[in-house]
Amino acid sequence: MGRKVCFALSALTFGVLPLQAQTGSQDSVRADTVVLRPIQVSVTRSPTPLSDVPWAVGFVSGNSIRDGRPTLGLDEALVEVPGVAVSNRYNPSQDQRISIRGFGARSPFGVRGVKILIDGIPQTLPDGQGQLSNLDLESVGSIEVLRGSASSLYGNASGGVIDIRSVTPNTRSAAAWGSVTGGAFGAFKWRGGVSTPISNGSFAITGGRTIADGFREHSTANQWQVGLRFEKKLGAASTLLVNGQFSDAPQLDNPGSLNQAELDEDPSQANARNVSADAGKTVAQHQLGVTFRQVLSNGGRIELMGFGLMRDLDNPLSFARITIDRVAVGARAVVTLPMIVGRSLPYVTFGFDLQRQRDDRVNETPDRTSVVLDQLENVTEIGPFARLRWPVTDDVTLTLGGRYDRVTFDADDRLLTNGDDSGSRSLNAASGSIGAVYRFSRGVQGYVNVSSSFETPTTTELTNRPTGLGGFNPDLDPQTAKTFEVGFRGLVSRRLAFDVAVFHTDVTDALIPFEVTTDPGRRFFRNAGSTTHRGIEISGTLRVQDNLRTLVAYTLGDYTFGEFRTADETFDGNSLPGVPKHRLHHSVRAQTNTGVWIALDNTYSSSMFMNDANTVETDGYLTTGLRVGATVYTREFVFSPFVGVLNLFDNQYVGSAVVNARFGRFFEPAPRRNAYAGMRVRWR
Repeated sequence: MGRKVCFALSALTFGVLPLQAQTGSQDSVRADTVVLRPIQVSVTRSPTPLSDVPWAVGFVSGNSIRDGRPTLGLDEALVEVPGVAVSNRYNPSQDQRISIRGFGARSPFGVRGVKILIDGIPQTLPDGQGQLSNLDLESVGSIEVLRGSASSLYGNASGGVIDIRSVTPNTRSAAAWGSVTGGAFGAFKWRGGVSTPISNGSFAITGGRTIADGFREHSTANQWQVGLRFEKKLGAASTLLVNGQFSDAPQLDNPGSLNQAELDEDPSQANARNVSADAGKTVAQHQLGVTFRQVLSNGGRIELMGFGLMRDLDNPLSFARITIDRVAVGARAVVTLPMIVGRSLPYVTFGFDLQRQRDDRVNETPDRTSVVLDQLENVTEIGPFARLRWPVTDDVTLTLGGRYDRVTFDADDRLLTNGDDSGSRSLNAASGSIGAVYRFSRGVQGYVNVSSSFETPTTTELTNRPTGLGGFNPDLDPQTAKTFEVGFRGLVSRRLAFDVAVFHTDVTDALIPFEVTTDPGRRFFRNAGSTTHRGIEISGTLRVQDNLRTLVAYTLGDYTFGEFRTADETFDGNSLPGVPKHRLHHSVRAQTNTGVWIALDNTYSSSMFMNDANTVETDGYLTTGLRVGATVYTREFVFSPFVGVLNLFDNQYVGSAVVNARFGRFFEPAPRRNAYAGMRVRWR
């Protein structure tokens, strides 16, 4: 019955779409939903009008992220962006699995295949491994998502880029805000922040804590976060910006994955081996970045940035205990200059990225009685790049880009009882892109691009060798990809925004995870012969009336092995595991004149395979969420209370898959119906 109601609401909304789109009202589309208002995007390495960008770019504002949501994960923030699938593991010890156009689904933990930045500081290290420890959604001002091959801009990433920017403090007056959210399974989160203007600038500091028991056994979470932002005008055209994020998580338990019998018996239970080993992690991660920006008199721009990151990890698992002491530093320089070619004004952007990562890694047996691996790992990436944006005519803009990356891995083996496995590997790649945008009208554009990308194995993937030796796996190579994409986007009658993208990507030497019987739970990697990623992404936002809006985001993705054969099996033509073929999100939000509002969110995900052989498949699912809130203004404060129910119709489903797991432990279940409530307060 619940599903019928949800589909009926969706059908009703779509039935209204054609009629309302013809009204010609001059009311503007609100800027707190998705992709397609006339904006400048920075994910392209220099501020660029979206109407000139030949890639699919999604935009989500901070107001939309915090609109009556608990803000516990990126799955809430990015559900409105097509092409992006964020699988919530409901495992505090492991980041959510983020996949863009099928890339990233292989990740056993952390983020792979997608470049993530917070305030310009890469959360993706030079080896391609990303972490989300420093993400605080309560402090986010906007998120830009570039979908598709982005190596010509950012190097080591196949799927795309997620560029997260913090709220810019008010430079006119002091401000303060606070929020508290509580919900099912012992979840409690509080955040607060203050900002104040200073001479020619501003300073802001935020902080908070998140604790939860988790809906599964052995899934307790406890994390503190602090952020700071300092901005100062050094002159009429120059700015100094300092950003810092500090996170400390003394307890993040790992409940592990389940097999089918355990899932059917009790989805809330944990893997018994994880409980006995007290699997989880303790992690502290701190980062600081300093940015200098200069606007030139000719309309050009210079940006220089230096940053550093430290991560201290203690990670007991059922098969090992891993400790990593990590230090990463980097620098970036980007210069954009205008040129004059005939009657047009092209812009040339060039620069380089430099990152160095140092991991002091020790792997022990779970009882810590024996050292299995002890080595010092260094990864260095340097990537010069250039981009040309050329408005050839009033209606046509051409973009060309190129980049060369050199990623060097060095291992100093300190466990010499089984021989010296010290060594190094250098993985190099050139990436390019060419794209064009045609403006059919002031608000509607079409674009096309052809681009290439590459993605190296991470240090963890190179280090985890089925042979048990130290050093780096000499048989694991980077994967490379070539993409062709066509898209259309625009605004119609200032009420309807739409975005359509069609893509085809051919991948060579795709990185695929697997497990071995003698070491269950541990992930190893190999290169597949070839894979194909192709699909269509559609999104639209409609303001039906001044107080009623609706949004839809749909992805059809066909991700398959072209040629993939192991010593024992042939997987040619099979679907890639871990990503659904269909994904649909639909939301309706209505607001009264008194400030009370209600929103209904429906998310459908089709079934997906769990292994390369395609012999195990999860069921598809539809979840519904209900949010209700209000905005109350007083002389000095703005109060925003809210309540919400997730999985309103109490469906049982699998939120995430462990790809190619041994002994059938594929399943990471999601919770049944659960509720939350909160309050946000802003001093104005």
